[in-house]
Amino acid sequence: SDNRSLGELFLYFSDEMSDITWIQAFRMLLQMFRTILNNNTELSDDKIDELVDTFMNTLPALLKAQLQAA
Repeated sequence: SDNRSLGELFLYFSDEMSDITWIQAFRMLLQMFRTILNNNTELSDDKIDELVDTFMNTLPALLKAQLQAA
């Protein structure tokens, strides 16, 4: 195992991640979560919306406010 390879891989991904904000990353993850639920379960769109809403309602108020402001 070459630790330099892991370091280069980390730098590559951290450079990519610096191009997007954490809010964009959060939204991308949330969209991926919705897609996975839609493609791999028999849940209705309404049920998926309900799950996402429940998740969003459990977020700390500061985070929720920043997401809504963006």
